[in-house]
Amino acid sequence: MIDIHTHILPGVDDGAKELNESLEIAREAERQGVTTIVATPHYMEEGYGISPSETKQQVAELQAEIERAGIDVRVLSGAEVYIMPNLAKRVKEGMVTTINDSSYILIEFPMTKIPDYTDDLLYDLKVMGYTPIIAHPERYKEIQTDPNRLYYWIKSGVLAQLNAGSLLGAFGSKVKETAELLVDLNMVQLIASDLHSNTRRRECLEDGFTKLEGRIAHRAELYLQNAEAVINNDNVRVNGLCKYEKRRGFFDRLKRKLSFG
Repeated sequence: MIDIHTHILPGVDDGAKELNESLEIAREAERQGVTTIVATPHYMEEGYGISPSETKQQVAELQAEIERAGIDVRVLSGAEVYIMPNLAKRVKEGMVTTINDSSYILIEFPMTKIPDYTDDLLYDLKVMGYTPIIAHPERYKEIQTDPNRLYYWIKSGVLAQLNAGSLLGAFGSKVKETAELLVDLNMVQLIASDLHSNTRRRECLEDGFTKLEGRIAHRAELYLQNAEAVINNDNVRVNGLCKYEKRRGFFDRLKRKLSFG
């Protein structure tokens, strides 16, 4: 398995604090059958701002330590990029790390309010030749309220990455319910751990994928194929995308029936 969203780099954000913790994360990932980890430290307008060159240097150093420890896991560079008005400009200037130097960019939104400029920004990135991947859409309040916000983005060529922990209930019942809905409607194409440590938001890709298989059977294999496509800069497949149709309750159906006579 390939984990495309992790905070394994030590001491750069709110993920692993030190090298030993990073090594323990890698050991646990190997135990779960993860062969490749993309290090995606936070990149924000203020606060976290690790550059592509710094990211690659730290990934190379961590990879050397992982090999020295006898752990059979490969680490690649990436970033979890917090949405900002000038993001397209920063990408154009080479300030933002893409996933393994590919055209795929992992983007995070605020949890409560998606910025008004989001549609224009996603469009600009696509025009520039990049494919935005929305990190954990099931956790955003606006998508929980209206899943079709995500539907139209996916339809336009954007992708979405589900947190494995969301399917396992790690973020609460509402997030779990939304995650299951997005899976059922094929609105998410990738699954990752978004791990931060071995104790808090730990590697859970194995259990998350098992839950995914239990829900959609053989269709879950596409998630694995898509993760490989991302790190190889190949095309990600979007199959069977469905629009969300709110289920009508008894009184809604009765009212509709009466209105038509």
